Amino acid sequence: MKRIGRIVVLEALALLALFNPGWVAAQSGTGTQPAAQAGLDARFHHPRDVPQSLVVCTGWHALCSASTDCQVTGNRADCDCLQVDENHIVMTDEIQDAAVKRQTQARCTEARPCDVDDAPVCKAIAQGQYRVDKLRYDWVSTYSYRGWCGLLPKFRPCDVGADGYAGDSSWAICDAAPCTEIAHPTKPEKPLTCQCRVVRNAAFVGTNGSCAGDRGGIMSSFALDSWDFKNNTYPLPVPGYEFVQGACAALTSDKLK
Repeated sequence: MKRIGRIVVLEALALLALFNPGWVAAQSGTGTQPAAQAGLDARFHHPRDVPQSLVVCTGWHALCSASTDCQVTGNRADCDCLQVDENHIVMTDEIQDAAVKRQTQARCTEARPCDVDDAPVCKAIAQGQYRVDKLRYDWVSTYSYRGWCGLLPKFRPCDVGADGYAGDSSWAICDAAPCTEIAHPTKPEKPLTCQCRVVRNAAFVGTNGSCAGDRGGIMSSFALDSWDFKNNTYPLPVPGYEFVQGACAALTSDKLK
């Protein structure tokens, strides 16, 4: 069972605690619409009252950013990942615990965003109460910036549908994937195996300097349109990214105490 009392946060990522997603002001009622009715409409029917796409948590999680040899079995890829204790980001649409996903997306919306650690998924991950297919998992793969400075120069555009493309046609998305703790004799620095979803025939970002995984596997990655190669940034705001480029930590697992 992981311990959650100790929180080691990169100096740059500590600024995530100040992060609060953009607030979109509710449109006011018009004409003769009663104020009470306008309030109800703003609460339940406002066009921006959609689930918050990213929420920020603190503490222990699995990190699969540098997993480039995930082994595929059907629609699942087993990726060996790090144990990391720092601020991290969860994509709410990828949450595999159905109850936690429903609770998180109901509570955390663009009109009423959750602050750091306010999302129900943060509590589920921290307390080891994340359930997938009736199994409880102590570890969940999420996104954080550990080793980012070393990964960024390796990014490559991998357009599966382009003429003359040479590379993998599949990749793994490990966001919110359940993980188990397994001793890897050849990879002691990666003590977790995460059950990631396989994406087929879709463009992605190569994370190891090429578009092909290592040792016959596929890589953990993200969609090609989620990265702006010209400006080396995300095309849409991602919590904390403006602070990380100047403060990167080595890509290693933290030690449990």
